[in-house]
Amino acid sequence: MVQSLPSTASSAEVVDVLNRGGCVVVKSLADLKICDQLEKELAPFLEARKDETPINAPYGYEDFLPAKTRRIVGVIAKSRAYRALVSHPLIMSVCDAMLLPNCASYQLCTTAALVPDPGSKAQALHREDQLWNLPSPHPVLEVATMWAITDFTKENGATHLVPGSNLWPDDRIPREDEVLQAEMARGALLLWTDRVLHGAGANRSNAPRFGAGAAYILGWLRQEENQYLAVPPEIARTLPENLQKLVGYQLNGGLGFAGEVGKDPIEMLRP
Repeated sequence: MVQSLPSTASSAEVVDVLNRGGCVVVKSLADLKICDQLEKELAPFLEARKDETPINAPYGYEDFLPAKTRRIVGVIAKSRAYRALVSHPLIMSVCDAMLLPNCASYQLCTTAALVPDPGSKAQALHREDQLWNLPSPHPVLEVATMWAITDFTKENGATHLVPGSNLWPDDRIPREDEVLQAEMARGALLLWTDRVLHGAGANRSNAPRFGAGAAYILGWLRQEENQYLAVPPEIARTLPENLQKLVGYQLNGGLGFAGEVGKDPIEMLRP
């Protein structure tokens, strides 16, 4: 199994495991009432996807966007409970330690609610850093997370990960015994870094699996999900300042000014 830590673990303990193995589960971290609230808030969006024809993924992406998985993005704008999860103090402390040494500020890269239904296939193993095609080795570019809103089991497709692959060369292929699954109970949090091979598992059970994911990146990288459209100014103005900054409404050194040279974009959200 993927290494796990108790909910009382410090951010330093989490960072230590991530630096060595690239992935870790923190058990029982979310208040289950928040999980209940998230399910309720996202239920209409997920229900709307239930009877859709299986998606035709863009050419070359079929292995990364398998059919029979309902996907919701732009989740900051859709769920108050999700906002509490993505700004959890433990995640922020881990990102402070792992990302701030190489940027002035970090930001959200993607937000997603993912529900692989029974019969969904496994996702191809991949690394998050392939988005930017930077030569390796390189500093940590991204800290990715997945909250278990339902239990994650082997049968329902708990995330596949290859611990230690964060330290491998690009061309090393994992043996079957090196691919583990992040089994975790509802309310647990999985974290991994951008060099770790990972992918969603196949759901061979008779019930959906529900995960809420978010990824955090160095502030000078291009976001995978365009957060300024997913969370436009009229919605961003309603968020607390810490979330406005996570969305990307902040300067990263001299990058990202708005209105006037050097002006912090967060000022554009204020009356």
